[in-house]
Amino acid sequence: MNPPAGGHPNDTNNRKPKINMKTKYLQNKIRKISKNIMEFNEEKLKNYLAIFFLMFFLFFVFAINFADGQMNKDAGETKTPVKIVSKTEKEIKNMVRGYPMERMVPYIAKKDKVVAAFLVGIAKKESDWGKHSPKLNGEDCYNYWGFRQEREKMGSGGHTCFDSPKDAVNTVSGRIDELVNEEKRDSPREMVIWKCGYDCSWDNAYAIQKWITDVDFYFQKLND
Repeated sequence: MNPPAGGHPNDTNNRKPKINMKTKYLQNKIRKISKNIMEFNEEKLKNYLAIFFLMFFLFFVFAINFADGQMNKDAGETKTPVKIVSKTEKEIKNMVRGYPMERMVPYIAKKDKVVAAFLVGIAKKESDWGKHSPKLNGEDCYNYWGFRQEREKMGSGGHTCFDSPKDAVNTVSGRIDELVNEEKRDSPREMVIWKCGYDCSWDNAYAIQKWITDVDFYFQKLND
């Protein structure tokens, strides 16, 4: 007996359209996914290219600037400025080399020439440029001039104790500057009040003259 025209219910030919529909659905799905991937990759590629060209541009600019800097350096345009040492500073440094006062030279050299000469001459007479100077708890007071001015910190012998070499030079030079410019005491003979005050009648005449002579020896060296 021949099967019915419509086919047997279990005939596999009856399922073919269903299989084709699934396949078509999957194919469309795959195409859609592939299209999305391609679009995504294109967008990503554009971003990568943009970043690459930006990095290349920055590197190019950096390379040019670096090369220009090297050329300037070779031409001597970027050399570190050389510190210019004044004649006065050289002279003082040569005098006090090896003495504690050596660390004060840069500060002394910045002062007026007459004031600087007194700083050097008086310090030599009063402390041998710092070798014999007041101390506080065993520490240097940086007072090489026998300077007395009341402060919170006072060293041995009732002498002022300074915080630093710079503080010492600035304070003492300030007093010397007053004596030189306001009282016109611009020579060791007139500056002898540093040793014995405004009335030296109580002091030994020989000691007074010795102070003047010793201070004058170095004072004149820096005032030639």
